[in-house]
Amino acid sequence: MKAKKIGILLLTVSVIMLISGTVTTFLVSLKKDRAETQARMVVVNDSFEEFNTSVSAFELERDTLYTESLGNLYYDTLTTDDEMLKNKFSNYESIVDTVVKNVKIMDGLCKDVYYPDSNVNSKCSNYKLIYEQVVNYFMEDVKLYNNTIKTFNEQQAAAGSTVALIEYKTTKKYVDYNKDGVFEGKEVE
Repeated sequence: MKAKKIGILLLTVSVIMLISGTVTTFLVSLKKDRAETQARMVVVNDSFEEFNTSVSAFELERDTLYTESLGNLYYDTLTTDDEMLKNKFSNYESIVDTVVKNVKIMDGLCKDVYYPDSNVNSKCSNYKLIYEQVVNYFMEDVKLYNNTIKTFNEQQAAAGSTVALIEYKTTKKYVDYNKDGVFEGKEVE
């Protein structure tokens, strides 16, 4: 009878230790997960700031491009300004590339993740829309410039001139992250 009581006591102590060990492990794991989530939210905030900085650089470059070049684009000076304009578009595209690089970082941090901070979730949901605008503005600007080059070349050909300029080439494509079928107010063609 005494051995039976000792066995029951040992079994009870073992079950209690097993349960307390499991609960302790769960709580430690939960605390570790929370710390990792908090650290990741800091990374999301920092990455979004870098993304935001690159978008601001894009906006500044776009404003400069329009005020210094595209706003003063004339057919009679297009031949002399062509190389300078292509260099400006190349610099403009490199800023878009920086935005794309930051978007890929944000994709890795935000894809299929819901954070306990609504501010972080807002950043995770908004960066794609901002990226869509950036790329689509860039594409519209390239399209505007290339249409000008095309019209210039047609006028030169009609006048019998052999002068022909080359359009600006880019591998960028329109982005439609939100799948609304609209690219910056223009219906999908």
